[in-house]
Amino acid sequence: MIKFLIKHARWIVVGIGIFFFCLVQSDWLTNSKLWQKATGALIDRRYLLRGEQPPNPEIQLIGIQGSSLSLDALAPEEIAASEPLQLMQQPWPWDRRVYAAVLEKLMAAGAKVVVFDFVFAGGTEGDDAFAAALEKYRDHVVIGSMFRQEAGEETEKLILPNSRLTGTNYDKLAGLVNLWPDADGVVRTARYRTSNWREFKRMFPKKKIPENVPDDLIHITLSAVEKAGAKITAPSPNDISYVDFQGARETYPMLPIENMFVDKLWEAPPFSGGKPFRNKIVVVGPMAEIFHDTHETPYGTVPGPEVQAQLMAALLLQSFIHPTPPATDLALEFSMVALALAICLRVGNALLKVFLMVLVTVIFLIICQLLFTQVNLLVNMMSPLFCLISTGAYGVTFLFAVEQFERRRTRNLLERYVSKNVAKTILEDTRSFLESLNGRRQPVTVLFSDIRGFTAMTETSDADKLVAQLNEYFSDMVGIVDKEMGTLQKFIGDAIMAAWGDTHTNGVETDARRAVCAALQMRAALADLNTRWQGNPDRRKLSIGIGVGHGEVIVGNIGTLNRTEFTVLGDGVNLAARLESATKQFHTDILIGSTVEGLTRAEFVYRRVDLLAVKGKTRPVEVFALLSDRSLPAPGWLARYHEAIELYRGREFERAGQMFEAVLTEIGDEDYLCRMYVRRCAAYCANPPPADWNGAFALTEK
Repeated sequence: MIKFLIKHARWIVVGIGIFFFCLVQSDWLTNSKLWQKATGALIDRRYLLRGEQPPNPEIQLIGIQGSSLSLDALAPEEIAASEPLQLMQQPWPWDRRVYAAVLEKLMAAGAKVVVFDFVFAGGTEGDDAFAAALEKYRDHVVIGSMFRQEAGEETEKLILPNSRLTGTNYDKLAGLVNLWPDADGVVRTARYRTSNWREFKRMFPKKKIPENVPDDLIHITLSAVEKAGAKITAPSPNDISYVDFQGARETYPMLPIENMFVDKLWEAPPFSGGKPFRNKIVVVGPMAEIFHDTHETPYGTVPGPEVQAQLMAALLLQSFIHPTPPATDLALEFSMVALALAICLRVGNALLKVFLMVLVTVIFLIICQLLFTQVNLLVNMMSPLFCLISTGAYGVTFLFAVEQFERRRTRNLLERYVSKNVAKTILEDTRSFLESLNGRRQPVTVLFSDIRGFTAMTETSDADKLVAQLNEYFSDMVGIVDKEMGTLQKFIGDAIMAAWGDTHTNGVETDARRAVCAALQMRAALADLNTRWQGNPDRRKLSIGIGVGHGEVIVGNIGTLNRTEFTVLGDGVNLAARLESATKQFHTDILIGSTVEGLTRAEFVYRRVDLLAVKGKTRPVEVFALLSDRSLPAPGWLARYHEAIELYRGREFERAGQMFEAVLTEIGDEDYLCRMYVRRCAAYCANPPPADWNGAFALTEK
């Protein structure tokens, strides 16, 4: 399955891109609540980024607010002096002589058109007076009608004003007050003309209705603007027109209706004797919370009368926001899929892919905002963004995952032939690896490990059983090297050569510490293996010697044109090999060079062994035996042992011999190094060394 994905990864990404393109054409996705909400949010964000616009000075708002229903702000004598105010004291709904008085006063002040954002459906007191006023000013007044779904009804019903008010002039007086929100409950579009049949189709889109039915129902805003004498063209009912809202609540300041009938308030600002209403369209409507006449818009919650005022302002300015046509949307969606595929398939770096996706998204958002702000064009952002982001996100993630699968498969294959660190360097740091082809000098810590007596074992053991045991041994030892982030350089028969700092380094101190940790763990791992092998006739007890040295080496690929090997060459390698060999002569399992000891003495306990004269070096090398890490205390005899070493090298052989004897007794009379120094001290007491003697010991074996 993975091989199939790797082989056909590009075509799979292309197929997914086509799938996302087809998906945005389906109603299943685009009609979902989440999609509609996200689409609406992208539209609203453009309004907010554009900012609020100034109100249209040709429109004035009069509101019935909480104080209008209680008249608490007015003095009793002010109420007593005005018949409309006395009528307002009565319970809601008001006597309609109030509206007649409002209409008379506004028309006297010179208003062009008065819009009552109410549906006066039922009959009540004062209808005759209001009807007379409506008849008198029928060319300058508009009242409301609306579609409303009554309790228990399946469909909405057109609610008309009380016939006593309109008489035969319904078509001239009434206009729809409905505001039709989008699927997410936010009013963004306007419908200036409609019909019963069109509204029926809106509620039941799958039902058939007669064709060519005239749109004989006019919206209250369009009726008011036409009566004001403005020469405007309203969008067709078949075209979606987004409202060019001017702003949030209180964009149009509201004047309280009750203050119209207090003479001193009428004459003072802001009423100023009716001057604000001269040659204006005046909207009278419910503003109090008790009426629940509020609507969600891109700018937030706005009272119904103010929404009507903003619709009228858009009509007067002929400022309509039009969406892009379906063909443009389709082209944008296809382009975004193609662009996402191009980025995914042509760009190699995953981070660069993500950056380019983000860059394209930002540029697209900026262009959409500019088109909205400058030319009132509403680009459908949701579908193209979905195509771009979905295709891009899937493509980047899928190709990255496939790349990782392929890299892992290649690494697993490569690690069968080279060290994990070498494989990692080849796959993840190609430039560094290529640089190493020519060779470079760098400090490296090298570990050599060898099985004691292995040659004799090969002559007396069954080959299959010996190979099986050797593989068990190598599995544990190489696992320790990998755990400590070392590079397995090679197997040399039964020997292991590992290095720290060749393919990568975290500092010479860290490299040295990890190499010494590996040596300690190899000691413990071999003990565990020997314990596990006890009683197994197919397994033999093993012992090993380990040498750890540090020095500057040449790192590079060595070999012929047909076969090369990544390895290290130089003094550090030779020293580690000599130290491993010296473990046999000093009867210890781990020997550490002086440079490694100096880098790690704060973390490990060492015992000085000897000064070795190593071939190829002009100065002798101090050699140390590894006792433990610092989690265990140093043995009590170690300080006296080191003091004896100093006496020995200071040519005080008699005192040194005595101290070595004491340390030997303390350790248990079985310590090879103490016995070795006791013998040397006795020999030098009898035959002192020459004057140029420096205490160094020349290795007699390789």
